[in-house]
Amino acid sequence: MRGIVRAVAEVLGWWIALLTLWIMLISTVDTLELAVGAAVAFAAAWAARGARQAADR
Repeated sequence: MRGIVRAVAEVLGWWIALLTLWIMLISTVDTLELAVGAAVAFAAAWAARGARQAADR
């Protein structure tokens, strides 16, 4: 259970950071751009977690 909580916290942290960066880099915040940014940030957050785990091995 502890590992699941850590994984969710790590992905959530990455997602918040990447979505914040996305919002800062686009000129106007439209609903569609926000949805695309959230989805891409979520995928990138999982990829960042996977990359960190691969580097730890």
